[in-house]
Amino acid sequence: MRYFIAIVCSLAMIACCKKDNDLTRYHEDGRAKPVIAVASVIDTTTFDVPWSISEEMTSLIVSRISQGGSIYVVKKDDLAYTENPFGPDLGWMKREFPDNEFVVFIELVEHDNVPVAKSAKKVTEVPFETSINLKMAVRVRVVDLRTATPQIVLQEMIRDSYFIPKTDIPTDYSVAVWGTEEYGKSPMGIAHDQIVQEIATRIGEYVHLAKSR
Repeated sequence: MRYFIAIVCSLAMIACCKKDNDLTRYHEDGRAKPVIAVASVIDTTTFDVPWSISEEMTSLIVSRISQGGSIYVVKKDDLAYTENPFGPDLGWMKREFPDNEFVVFIELVEHDNVPVAKSAKKVTEVPFETSINLKMAVRVRVVDLRTATPQIVLQEMIRDSYFIPKTDIPTDYSVAVWGTEEYGKSPMGIAHDQIVQEIATRIGEYVHLAKSR
């Protein structure tokens, strides 16, 4: 009897989760939200930290778009592909992302600590006595998959620079790693959150614009 009750409870929980998931696809007035897939961020920089910046930014961007409540982000464990997402060939995208209206590709192309000085050169590590600018550049491409031929609705390079003043106690990112409270308050954590906000906003704007046409 207990076994039977456990099965019934499990099925009820699954049904409720599915119902909640279906409801998040629609606005309160019944209109369907745009459905998008966000591919893992491609990190082509050489910036070294103890965690994956690609995983961090992918997670932050998906979370930020989802929190907006106006776009439904399809969550998949693996969005692997072998083609160049920034190349001229878009046909393969409909095959790889068949259940989505839009797909988003993001590439981190710059992530450098630049000393604040006119003659300074880019370096990965700088003395803590030197104030720096954390310069970042992210390439974003949003593709509309609703038509027979995929169409690019956004292709942009988003740049940001975050000033980090010199301090007697520099942040130790082997301790203040991504996911900790310390990291969220750190200069890098704040800088990443800042550029992620801009990326999510731009994606949302262009997805809604394309959806309204």
